[in-house]
Amino acid sequence: MAGDDDSMRLARGPIGERRLERARRIVDLAWRDLPGQHRLLLENIGASRWQVLDRPLGNSVNDLLISAGYAQLLPAGRVSLDRALGMWIERLHLVLIDAGHSVLADLDDQTFELMLVRTAWHEWGHALSVVRAEHDDVAAGERLLDLAPDGVREFIRRAGYRRSEYTHELIAEIYALLMSRRRRGHTGQPPWLADEIYRLVRRVSGWSE
Repeated sequence: MAGDDDSMRLARGPIGERRLERARRIVDLAWRDLPGQHRLLLENIGASRWQVLDRPLGNSVNDLLISAGYAQLLPAGRVSLDRALGMWIERLHLVLIDAGHSVLADLDDQTFELMLVRTAWHEWGHALSVVRAEHDDVAAGERLLDLAPDGVREFIRRAGYRRSEYTHELIAEIYALLMSRRRRGHTGQPPWLADEIYRLVRRVSGWSE
């Protein structure tokens, strides 16, 4: 769940149709940037559909779940989701991204694009992890997190995820970072990434570069 942080609970206003449409084009390009094998894996697990909204995710997810016949979220769950920039709803096979999130409000165009692309890649990496990571991978979450780059480790710990979520969030963050490197023309294992984490991300995501 990219962007899950109390510091993001700020006032917001509508972003306008033009900025919303730009956000949708950005996410579409982020999808096209994915290696073909990754897109195929995401299609196979039901994570190839997405919506880019100008609305907090809590009520958006709640409405979608109710429409699909699921129980509504508890109020605390909706508040928690409102802090997120994006999420993958496994039950609905859908990625949601809040382009009107307050943390994006005052960003210049380039930073706005970078944040949206990173969020999309994070959520697709998260979906791959939830479906394809093995029980032992999840059980090793805390140990794997200790091997992670400092910034990634601190971000995940600060966000307050449960230990059972560490592996999924770690894979999602590393996947987004690898995609960012790929877009800049860098391939292979980065020097700052532990061998065990790189092998895990390759196995879960199909990464082969």
